[in-house]
Amino acid sequence: MTNSTRGRHRDSRPAQTPLTILARTATENAGTVARRGALAAAAGGVLISTIATTAHAAPAMDLKTDVKTAKLNATDLQSLTAVAKQSLAAAPTVTVPVDAKMPMEMEVLGASAGAEGEKGDGPAVVSVDAPDPVPVGTQAVNIALNYLGITYVLGGASPSAGFDCSGLVQYVYAQLGYSLPHSSGALLGAGYQVTYPEPGDIVWTPGHVAIYAGDGMIIEAWAAGMPVRYTEMWQNSPTFVRVA
Repeated sequence: MTNSTRGRHRDSRPAQTPLTILARTATENAGTVARRGALAAAAGGVLISTIATTAHAAPAMDLKTDVKTAKLNATDLQSLTAVAKQSLAAAPTVTVPVDAKMPMEMEVLGASAGAEGEKGDGPAVVSVDAPDPVPVGTQAVNIALNYLGITYVLGGASPSAGFDCSGLVQYVYAQLGYSLPHSSGALLGAGYQVTYPEPGDIVWTPGHVAIYAGDGMIIEAWAAGMPVRYTEMWQNSPTFVRVA
């Protein structure tokens, strides 16, 4: 038997080495910057051992990510830093005092409601609750205090002519728009009777009237030739008449 030996033809392709495979992969996927990085790593022996073990080319890289990396590495960061420093140095400096205040114009926004709840064209009207009106009785006390010291004159009903007891009550309430009789007896029916007095109520006893000032005090024209006084209520079991 004749043994024939076939010769193997040499592969016409260039010999593949770890460095050529790495170079081709870097060229296809990374560009100039990525090739420099891959070759430098191969020279250090890191990628050579990996390729020799797997006998395959390195896996393809993400083109978008590597392009961004290449652009970042190609940028001269030191030059950008220098330019930024120059721009910052040339920028104007604004100094604001610690106690500076900024004026602000404020306007109430909205619409005022019409009679039927419809929105109007003008700005909203902000209503502020007005203070409660002073009771008539309290006003009467405040007015009567102005006439302390006026001399008692029988039949008197004014500061210039003097006051008697009913004249003082009549004059004080006239300032508030109430027309009361100039008679102590008639004043009993000038309003309605109450059990517990409040400021301004008429303190009535037969033949005499006074104005209750609160806290057990009264204002009265009490005796001929004597001044109108502010004193403790001395009447026993009086009737309290409230005018308003």
